[in-house]
Amino acid sequence: MHASRRRATWPLLTFAACAALALTGCGGTTEGPAAARAPVPATATATAPAAKSPFAGTKRFVTTDRAWTEDGLTKLSVRSAEKKVNTQFDTWEIVPGTGEFVTVTLAKDARVLLTVPVRGDDDPGTSGGEPLPTSQAEFVTLLTELDPRTREGAGFDLSFDGEGRVTKVQSLYKP
Repeated sequence: MHASRRRATWPLLTFAACAALALTGCGGTTEGPAAARAPVPATATATAPAAKSPFAGTKRFVTTDRAWTEDGLTKLSVRSAEKKVNTQFDTWEIVPGTGEFVTVTLAKDARVLLTVPVRGDDDPGTSGGEPLPTSQAEFVTLLTELDPRTREGAGFDLSFDGEGRVTKVQSLYKP
């Protein structure tokens, strides 16, 4: 009798566990720390500030074609891109997006963390993959001085606040 109850209970417990995983969003595939995040599109029910700033409150991986300072604010011209792990060489492959570049503005207190090749190789005692803090002005200078092919192949993780301003820029390490 006990064995038949256990057999009958087991499918119910399995169903309950699967339902709980599905409802909480757990289970499925796991992402490592290097996994790329898919863009979050703006929805038709977005509020007015989110509609004006489709990146508000999101994280994006982008490429950029230029950076500049205007009216005391740092601005970037960006386009969404995709990053993929190249397991053969244990590095990143950057897949540029298509479409128009969009101008985004850095918050005055935005953190900028740079790795090689954007920051160059001249920091003794540090690994090229170690993100080092840089001022926004230095970031604009470094990006402007990069060889155009290197700049096109550079990728950046951006974090946006609720107003659509960039709060963190981190370059993707590429040896």
